[in-house]
Amino acid sequence: MQILKDNIKKAILEEAKKEFLSKGFNDASLRSIASNVGISVSTIYSYYKNKDELMTAVCMPFVNAANEMTISHHTADTNIDDMLNPKTQLESAKALIDMVKKYRDIIRLILFRSEGSSMNSFRDDYTDKTTAHILWFFGKMKMKYPQINTDISNFFIHANCAWMISIIGEIVSHDLSDDEINKFTNDYVKYSTNGWASLFGVAIK
Repeated sequence: MQILKDNIKKAILEEAKKEFLSKGFNDASLRSIASNVGISVSTIYSYYKNKDELMTAVCMPFVNAANEMTISHHTADTNIDDMLNPKTQLESAKALIDMVKKYRDIIRLILFRSEGSSMNSFRDDYTDKTTAHILWFFGKMKMKYPQINTDISNFFIHANCAWMISIIGEIVSHDLSDDEINKFTNDYVKYSTNGWASLFGVAIK
């Protein structure tokens, strides 16, 4: 019985994602989703109390993955040399690209088809949350490495966090080849690594 319930829930989420992407949140129909799954609308309500909660459930795999990536890449144990090591940063950038590829449809849904839903605030919410974490992270870096400069504009950090979401949006909006993505990733790492080294007032080893 539990396996059957899990299969129904998975089918609802898959059909909901298709419906939301096709019509946008406002015009998406629970009746259409239910029909495509082969269940009643009331069955959807037994899992999700409304369309907005269903939309959130569809989007949460990416939201959780994005939050986890931010936290795991900026911890109190992070080494300043790793932060400014092009090879290490390239690995981090490639991990981000892999995540974007994995959740491409959900990202498109959140950024471009979520008007009218709670997920429409994701861009601002994520930017604010990431900014707060990076400021905390810089405080930890200053304690570990008092010689580095962390007197960086809070709004600069905020703008960079917002820019990252914009970059992700541009990637999912364009049909880029692997070569184009790899070229972008390499250029971005060179640009960002040298830029942060300059702001921190340290040389790249």
